[in-house]
Amino acid sequence: MGDFQVKKQSKKYDAVIVGSGAGGGMAAYMLAKAGLKVCIIEAGFMYDPQKNVTQLKNPWDSPRRGASTKLRPFGDFDACYGGWSLEGEPYTKASGTDWMWWRARMLGGRTNHWGRISLRFGPKDFKRRSIDGLGDDWPIGYEDIKPYYDRVDKLIGIFGT
Repeated sequence: MGDFQVKKQSKKYDAVIVGSGAGGGMAAYMLAKAGLKVCIIEAGFMYDPQKNVTQLKNPWDSPRRGASTKLRPFGDFDACYGGWSLEGEPYTKASGTDWMWWRARMLGGRTNHWGRISLRFGPKDFKRRSIDGLGDDWPIGYEDIKPYYDRVDKLIGIFGT
């Protein structure tokens, strides 16, 4: 992990958000867009997207041609610093299970593992009981949330169709 930093801050904020992943990042964006002063607190390394983004580089532009390091175990083309498991991670899995709790203590949180893909539920996913008799139908349908899917896809640069 990076060095712990404490900076004196004379600013006052309307909202403080812990974590800049999918939930925290979107909450911060919406609150700031509404005019609030927002502070995001994020764990991990000091990360400057202008300097540290390497996953979109060509291999020949990357140091070591993108080969892995301890800090970047999947090479420079994986967005996440520290890989998928972090030393000293307090979250563990139950003994004998295959569940993995991936973390990304950095700007963007676990969205760095998504590969810019976030699959949508389709129209049939909302009507499972009607289709196959299992579970319950949702009280809303795909067309109800499609405009929100479209906005989020465009805003954060993902696709899921």
